Amino acid sequence: MKANEIKKSALAQFVNKGYEATSLDDIVEGIGIKKQSVYSHFKNKEEILLQVMKDVVNDEVSFLSNFFQERKQEELKDILFQLLIKLKERYIEQEDKNLKFLLRMAFIPPYHLQRIMIEQFTYYNHKLEEHLLEVFKSAKNISVTPEEGTVSYLNFLDGIFVELIYSNNVDKRLNISWKIYWQGISNN
Repeated sequence: MKANEIKKSALAQFVNKGYEATSLDDIVEGIGIKKQSVYSHFKNKEEILLQVMKDVVNDEVSFLSNFFQERKQEELKDILFQLLIKLKERYIEQEDKNLKFLLRMAFIPPYHLQRIMIEQFTYYNHKLEEHLLEVFKSAKNISVTPEEGTVSYLNFLDGIFVELIYSNNVDKRLNISWKIYWQGISNN
């Protein structure tokens, strides 16, 4: 149980301060254990970070699987737009730190762990791509191939992620960009 508490606290600290600025003291501060107790669960801060990243990626892949499974019967337009809205809401919510952490590690990973972090994010992105490809394959009334639709949506989503990280105007940009994106790929 303590290991999970340590990881949960570390996740919050990594999101708020970044990996480099987070100390083991910061991690244990709110959970009522001494710093030395961390070493009975983890070798060091780096091992905590790697385990948190693995857990977050697994959670986010599960989120994607559930999201797409629940919407199997819906139209492509609704699925794609709902995914944008759901990701935006989850990023903005203070309780849900997974997506903020994942994006922080994808965009600004600790230098000495770049390869590992990028591999983990690439795995997440690959799973997202698989789900998108499936919904595009079953879509009707679109003017692009499933691969083109998937790649263009992933690029659009990357832009929204950047907006979430750096802008306070994400709603306006999301809605305008969505309208243009959908007009570009639909036959209607």
